[in-house]
Amino acid sequence: MRRGAAVAFVVAASVLAGTEARAQAPAGGSPPPAKSSLFKDPEDGAFDVGAWAATRTGILPIPVLITEPAVGYGAALGLVKIHGEGLAGTKDAPLGASGRPIPPDVSALGGALTENGTWAAVAAHLGYWGGDRWRYVGVAGYMSPKLDTYDAQGRAYGFNLEGWVVYQELKRRVGRSNLFLGARFVFMDATTTFEAGIAPPDAPRPEFATRDSGLGAVAEFDSRDNTFTPSRGVQVTASAVFFGPYLGGENDYQRYGANGLFYWDVHPRLVLSTRLRTQAVVGDAPFYALPFVQLRGIPAMRYQGETAVSVDGEARWAATKRWWLVAFAGAGWTDAGSTRGLVDKSVHAGGAGFRYLIARRLGILTGLDFAKGPEQWALYVVFGSSW
Repeated sequence: MRRGAAVAFVVAASVLAGTEARAQAPAGGSPPPAKSSLFKDPEDGAFDVGAWAATRTGILPIPVLITEPAVGYGAALGLVKIHGEGLAGTKDAPLGASGRPIPPDVSALGGALTENGTWAAVAAHLGYWGGDRWRYVGVAGYMSPKLDTYDAQGRAYGFNLEGWVVYQELKRRVGRSNLFLGARFVFMDATTTFEAGIAPPDAPRPEFATRDSGLGAVAEFDSRDNTFTPSRGVQVTASAVFFGPYLGGENDYQRYGANGLFYWDVHPRLVLSTRLRTQAVVGDAPFYALPFVQLRGIPAMRYQGETAVSVDGEARWAATKRWWLVAFAGAGWTDAGSTRGLVDKSVHAGGAGFRYLIARRLGILTGLDFAKGPEQWALYVVFGSSW
């Protein structure tokens, strides 16, 4: 899970109250020993949600602190269910087609609201089917983000993009290899409104309705040891999605992307990782579809172009069996192209944070990152992987 789907560091203490499953003493007899708490790990007695997630009704009500600088501070509540064959954990789950444990499925419902008026309601599912031969990602929701887009002089234009969004992706494993091939579908039906009726040069007018519909191919190589918080392995994804009127949309353009995540457990207490991300558009892409630099410490859509590239690295060191310290840094570049009225940019960002092993059997870390970009500091709540 990436930072946009992050959760708070700990589930609210009120959720934990009264959830220890204790046996009742029979009449006239001595009380039997208490059962294990659903929120304590029997291995070390530490707070852990793995046992609760494994129960039949183990839905996690997760409060989320939103800290994305592009929309300001806010909060969300998600109802998350971890289920499927992989729920037994990274060591005990049944083996899939590749010979490695099958990852658990994740289903979620949630809503969010931030201080600048951004809000959203979303349903999502991540599924591993047929012994991990098939992988599915589905998201559907209604969103109303309030963001800024920038011109060549760095002037900000505030806008609201409100409407429906659907994302569907299905991939099939090639034999017993780590390679997956599949298709991706993206749909958005929304209205864009600029603040004070002032629009940037590449917007048609201060308020307009738009519909984007795209279908394309995706290829992925995935050898990670854990889908939540990997410690070793590689995940490389490449995609090409084609938008146009022939799919029911209004804008005719193509979007190409490649994303590589690399993890090395160079020492039992030290994990090094790096990410390389590149995105590009060709054709008549609307301003909100332009790629942008994605780094901790830089607001979404702050640095856009027809091509955007970013690379960042992270070191994660285990201070104890439960607590980890994190340091990271990265750089990004944009190529504005020749018709957008933008300029090429080069930016840097970095910071530090910490993690807590909140579900040992599933290998899930959660925590906080503090990052500094060119203009400001930012705080991020992380659940699972930083990316």
